[in-house]
Amino acid sequence: MGRLTNFGRGSEPTPQQLRTPVRAAGAVLWRPTGAGGVEVALVHRPRYDDWSLPKGKVESGEHDAAAAVREVEEETGFTSVLGRELGVQSYAVGDRLKLVRYWAAEVRGGRFTANREVDRIAWLPPEEVGSLMSYARDTRLPAALTALPHATAPVIVLRHCGAVARTSAQDGEADRPLTAAGRVQAGLLADILAAYGPAAVLSSPSLRCMETVDPYCRRAGVAVEVVPALSEEGHAEQPGAAAELIKVLVADGTPVIVCTHRPVLPGLLAAVGRDAQPGRDHGELLLPGEFVALHVADGRVAAADRHAPYPTGG
Repeated sequence: MGRLTNFGRGSEPTPQQLRTPVRAAGAVLWRPTGAGGVEVALVHRPRYDDWSLPKGKVESGEHDAAAAVREVEEETGFTSVLGRELGVQSYAVGDRLKLVRYWAAEVRGGRFTANREVDRIAWLPPEEVGSLMSYARDTRLPAALTALPHATAPVIVLRHCGAVARTSAQDGEADRPLTAAGRVQAGLLADILAAYGPAAVLSSPSLRCMETVDPYCRRAGVAVEVVPALSEEGHAEQPGAAAELIKVLVADGTPVIVCTHRPVLPGLLAAVGRDAQPGRDHGELLLPGEFVALHVADGRVAAADRHAPYPTGG
């Protein structure tokens, strides 16, 4: 999740504080300006009389990414889509450790209306927000936004959710369905993937992949495009086809979700220079239900981050 910083006044968090942190999520909300630059939103909270980035607590069972989009809209009135993950802030709130994960988030609609939590909003160039921010710990986040391309498109590589064991298959390898837990994972994924905005969906024809993307497709109102090269069988017949596909998708830069299988992942991710993911050895790139969000700009992968609909510790 990132190095813990800014805890209290140089003190170390206690084991109890580390076991029961307060989870929160937020964003560096940005919009383009007419001059070709960007401006970033800061919110004023009358309860604390402070200026900060929009953020809020993660609800029970909610993924941090989904919470970031929800909290941004609740505090600012603006809908947004996530880009790169920018980092984690940690600090003491009473006797608890608070962890706040931040993403880049592009405005897609809405407008600000003063509310109980936020009475004012300010839009400033990233290099000027530090002069208004109440907390020095926040100043590095707008800088992280502009350190790499801020306008990116997600190419999401998803391993299907948990499926019944191969020995339990009744109708062949391609017809193995998701387990009950796998169906729960797929439902949770729909909310997480939606945080990245609307996207086309490409999937292996295998049932476990189709069931994985179905909740998102129903939520987003999109049809899945079946791609045989993303299946285990198709990969065995044409080992390089999935790698060529992902290179085309990255070059195109259109938001897309690609659902596939573990044996397909190494070559697919290696083709775009992302074959080694944090917290995983080379043979275990993604667990069932995990995905890598490749953030694409100008036909190349500018950054990548990994997420799952359950805690991974990675």
